[in-house]
Amino acid sequence: MTFSSLVVAITLTISYTATSSVAIDDTFSIDLIHRDSVDSPFYDRSMSFAQRMGHTLQRSFINAKQFRSNINGSTYQVDAIPDHGEFLLNISYGNPSQKVLAIADTGSDLSWMQCKPCTKCYKHTAPLFDPKSSSTYQPIDCESETCKAMTVATNCSATKKCEFLSLYADGSVSTGTVSTETITLGDRVLPNIVFGCSFTNDGVFQPTWGGIVGLGGGDYSLVSQIRTLVPGKFSYCLIPYPLTNEFSNKSSKMIFGDFDFGPNVVTTPLVQKIPKTYYHVTFEGFSVGDKRICISDDLNSTKPLLKGNMIVDSGTTLTMLPPKLYDEFETAIKEAINVRTIKDPQKALNLCYRSAKVTKMPKVTMHFDGADVKLSRDNVFVTVSKHIMCFGFLSSSGLAVMGNIAQLNHLIGFDLENSVLSFKSTDCERL
Repeated sequence: MTFSSLVVAITLTISYTATSSVAIDDTFSIDLIHRDSVDSPFYDRSMSFAQRMGHTLQRSFINAKQFRSNINGSTYQVDAIPDHGEFLLNISYGNPSQKVLAIADTGSDLSWMQCKPCTKCYKHTAPLFDPKSSSTYQPIDCESETCKAMTVATNCSATKKCEFLSLYADGSVSTGTVSTETITLGDRVLPNIVFGCSFTNDGVFQPTWGGIVGLGGGDYSLVSQIRTLVPGKFSYCLIPYPLTNEFSNKSSKMIFGDFDFGPNVVTTPLVQKIPKTYYHVTFEGFSVGDKRICISDDLNSTKPLLKGNMIVDSGTTLTMLPPKLYDEFETAIKEAINVRTIKDPQKALNLCYRSAKVTKMPKVTMHFDGADVKLSRDNVFVTVSKHIMCFGFLSSSGLAVMGNIAQLNHLIGFDLENSVLSFKSTDCERL
């Protein structure tokens, strides 16, 4: 499970107009609250922009350590640390419904929340969900096909109910009963949604968290389960980060269902791998000006390009690259800018400049299978303090990940029905 690491208070923002991108009738939207938004229970006005950015980068470094490839590189495992959630959403469970503020997690499938009677739970500031008070709550039998299809560990309870076990890299644990319930998202009531009613939790979970909402690509994520009600598609657009200490309280949204991108959209195939949770694409390399830099195996440059070699993840801030590609890309950027570098004041990133000194930027393009995505200055560099910007990429021996800095000001659509990912350069603030 990967939790979102988008820095500052600009959460996921989606909107639409008749002249550019158009929402279809069969859609619904939800608000997402960033942890640094003034509407978030995590908001800390005493922290400066640089402090918030420093914490965000540290979360990105931790995320990088969680991506591990197996020996043949065809699959990988992500172990998440629950303390690094970024996006929160309000979701209601049951009948009568009870609102819960939960982590929106694109890197997990099974949603879960704390339930009564909680035998060992983390301190929670809101009332726990009581399944006995809901007329629509139903635990799942351990012999059911649903229980057998879970991607998390399951076993059979003494009462023959399906029990789940979620373990995290830091030792945190959540256990409970796989169940179905009616949920409410935005103005849409969704019956018979599979989720985990958790009765035992231990670890570094935060008191304000009501649980997890899984938005991955697996069969029992929320995204997949509602495909019988709306098309299996969702879209988002990330606003550039503000350069002040005051953080936005703008309403931000994610759209579920059909969304017409209009003209000038590029697409690349989504490559399904096991587990199906993560959104894989085939990344070919970069262009910096006229110079093409191709991705290749660090040990064998003649090895064929591995399909699905990159994850597109709004939950990781920096873009993670194989060491050889990172070195070549950083060198090309440095040569093209040709301005004296400085050290990162937070000692976290390698290539940094005084923002005012960089008066020209080379044309930078990310090349995917069938799609060329142009990157702006805001996609290549991240502002770490008032006058300093640093390279928004990270060398990593794990799987390559397109982080959210590289996604800023791009309308991005996930079409799970046709296994296609769409990109469209967009001024997200004007949508």
